[in-house]
Amino acid sequence: MKGAVPSLLVVAGESSADRYAAAVLARLRDRMPDARFFGLGLERLSREGLECVADVSELGVVGITEAFSAVGAAFGILKVLSDKVKKYRPSAALLVDLPSFNLHLAQRLRRMGVGVVWYVAPQLWAWRTGRIRKLRRRVDRLCVVLPFEEEFFRKAGIDARYVGHPLVEFQRAGKPERPYLVLLLPGSRNAEIERMLEPMVAAAGLLGKRHPHLRFVCAPAIEPSRRWFDELCSRHRAKVELAVGEADRLLCTAGLAWCASGTISLQAAMAGVPQVVVYRLSWLSWLVANAMVKVPWASLVNILAGRQLVPELLQGNFTPESLASHSEVLLWGPERARVTEGYRQVRAMLGSRNASDAVADTVLEVMNAGR
Repeated sequence: MKGAVPSLLVVAGESSADRYAAAVLARLRDRMPDARFFGLGLERLSREGLECVADVSELGVVGITEAFSAVGAAFGILKVLSDKVKKYRPSAALLVDLPSFNLHLAQRLRRMGVGVVWYVAPQLWAWRTGRIRKLRRRVDRLCVVLPFEEEFFRKAGIDARYVGHPLVEFQRAGKPERPYLVLLLPGSRNAEIERMLEPMVAAAGLLGKRHPHLRFVCAPAIEPSRRWFDELCSRHRAKVELAVGEADRLLCTAGLAWCASGTISLQAAMAGVPQVVVYRLSWLSWLVANAMVKVPWASLVNILAGRQLVPELLQGNFTPESLASHSEVLLWGPERARVTEGYRQVRAMLGSRNASDAVADTVLEVMNAGR
């Protein structure tokens, strides 16, 4: 028997997942004002009333070798969540992204009789396809955000539904009123920022010397050490402003973005801002990932476009010189028009569905079935 008070477990592990889950939670609170919402989340979910039962920041790692450092923390958090599930007896769980952790959690939830809704599918069409069997056994509904994913997962026997991409509903209207504003977007996790930021700052130093009228603003999802940031700028003679958490606002008017591969690159495309996509892992993680990945591009923009629409500088190719060179082409060359035209095609592919409404409907469906 489920708890007398309707309860929902919500788990979101990083900035974009927290944003997506918070939008769904806002819809659910309107429909279930007396319900209890508990789990893992960041600032946005906390503001929406989620009872956060553990610190999710320790799970925010990227890469095969980097993940080993989070194993102990992950098992500790799994134990905390399991205890809370036994106490609150939720009708369902909403798991957002965070594939390695959430696959383990989903297995436990199934054993405890909790219905599982997964929002933002793991990219099994790109790598680690063997996980599909686990996903099929452990998930009741899969809410996918890329158009081609519904067919991919349905063929594997999973109840997958294309709900639209949440960036469609979040995207602000804007135009590049400041075409000489260059945005540095190094990621949403500490490890990403530590690897991505220095070559970005060094590239800003190079470009700033050649083109003094350019303005550089770094808008990471979380704040880096201010002392370290200032040291980087001093070392590379770069004038870079820091605007933590301001990517949404600044993308409305930027002329160019340097994006860590991930959700932010798709967000830049939605805003119509030409971009260079960059990424670095540890070399061991890079070698392992290179052997396993089955798609020719890293960025969602290029994957959706089906061609290299925006340049990708990965691992050893991600140098200050190459980033500066590609940036000059996108700021003033004919490639700029080709990229913005390609963006229109990508936006048309995503459609205009309201993902948060659709996911809230799915959660309620599973909750009602589980009572």
